[in-house]
This record gives sequence, structure tokens and C-alpha cells, in this order.
Amino acid sequence: MGNRHGEPVWYELMCRDLSVTEPFYAAVVGWNFVDTGMDNAPGYRFIRHGAGDYDAMGGALALTDEMLAGGARPMWAVYFAVEDVDATVAAITARGGSVLMPAFDLEHVGRMAFVADPQGNPFYVMRGFSDMESRVFGETGEDTGLCGWNELITPDVEPTLGFYRDILRFDTEERMPMGPELGDYVFLKTGESMIGAAMMKTPDSPAGWRFYFRIADIEAGKAAVEANGGTVVFGPMEVPGDEMIIIALDPEGTIFGLVAPKKD
Repeated sequence: MGNRHGEPVWYELMCRDLSVTEPFYAAVVGWNFVDTGMDNAPGYRFIRHGAGDYDAMGGALALTDEMLAGGARPMWAVYFAVEDVDATVAAITARGGSVLMPAFDLEHVGRMAFVADPQGNPFYVMRGFSDMESRVFGETGEDTGLCGWNELITPDVEPTLGFYRDILRFDTEERMPMGPELGDYVFLKTGESMIGAAMMKTPDSPAGWRFYFRIADIEAGKAAVEANGGTVVFGPMEVPGDEMIIIALDPEGTIFGLVAPKKD
């Protein structure tokens, strides 16, 4: 795989009904959902942010009744690149994490496992079979349709940070104080790239990974959420970097964020 250990390489939407979620995100973020054409992934859909064959930033699948009965729920998930999936899974369990789906190979794609940190926050680890770099994270306002920020909400920040430093080699030195009740907003870096941050859970914010997708205009995004069956639960709010964000729920109640350049 052409990505650094710890970099996000794929985002995945798990939902109950693709006929509801696809048109919602198409209207809000501008994505196109297309069949994969892969016999080993029936029903799986690519989420494209552009017109090219390699412009996929993630995938989407409808949860089956069996999955739902087994505890699966609608959510967004991230795949992090790792050098060795099996060694990483062993390190995760040794550090108090858990395995939600054991490591497996997906033909022509890669080896992956669905895991959780010690606080129960789920994510994937993956090593692709190709040396091609996966570019699904965008750091500037020009990267519309990509994920622009990965935010981890956790009830126990410092132990959680230690886990991710060990497992994904995140640099967590840079911090922004948010007051005595919230503590620090701790930035997460892999190499020279700042991919997101971690913060303490509050009573009105669910724990877990939250993803902010890049759009061109936050007010237009807010209007699209509300016009297509979603709910805005926070914002618009200005954040550092001359950007604006909202946090919203899609029609199935799955939380996500939007980020856009601040307008003059």
C-alpha cells in the first residue's frame, strides 16, 4: 500500500436503506454512488467524489437483518492504513482493544479487520494489495467531496491517545485548550499531515469517530441537509483555519459533519 501507517485510506457508510441515504448524500455532498462490479462484494457501492474511475473516497452498504441482529448499526467508519494487519490486531488486543471482525482478505483489494479501541470506538485497519496511494482525505477547501477532518470523541482522552500513539503512531503533541470542563482539543498527526483531533465526550455528544466532509459552501450544505430529510444539530460555527462547520444527522440518524471555507 502506498499510504503511510496511520493514514485514513477509506470511509464506509453502513446504513439500513441505500435508497434513502444515497440521494441524501448526493444532494448534500455531491457524491455519486455506483456499483462496484465486484463479485466478491455484492451490494457494495463506491462513493465517488468526481467523474474518474479512481475518484472513490469510500463505499456504502446496506446492513442485512443478520448484521443488525448481531449488533451492527448505521454508522460511518474509517479504514486506517497499517503495515501488517495481523500484527496490528495483536497489538490492539494486547492494549485492551477488541476485534469486531477478524482479519480477512478481500480479493484484489487488501487485508483488513474491524476493531475497536479500549473505549469501544470502532474503526478498520487495512493493508491494500496495490502500491497505489489512496487519497480520501483532503486538507484544503479545494478538496470537495473528500473527508476534511477526523474527530475522535472519547470519555477518557489520555489513555485513548496512548492507544492510538502505540497502534497508529499518531503524533499528539499539539493541543488547543478548551477550558477546564472540556480539557484540550488534541490534534492527531501522521507524518506532516494533521488528519483530525481528539476531545473529551460531553453529555450531548456520542462517543466515537466523527467525520467532516468537504463542501464548497456551509450555508448551502445546511440547507441541503434540512431539505433532504436530515437534521442539523450544531452550527454553522467558525473554526480555526478560516473554515466553517456543521454537525448533522442523516435521515437514518447517523452523525456526520460538513466543513467548508469561510465566506468573506
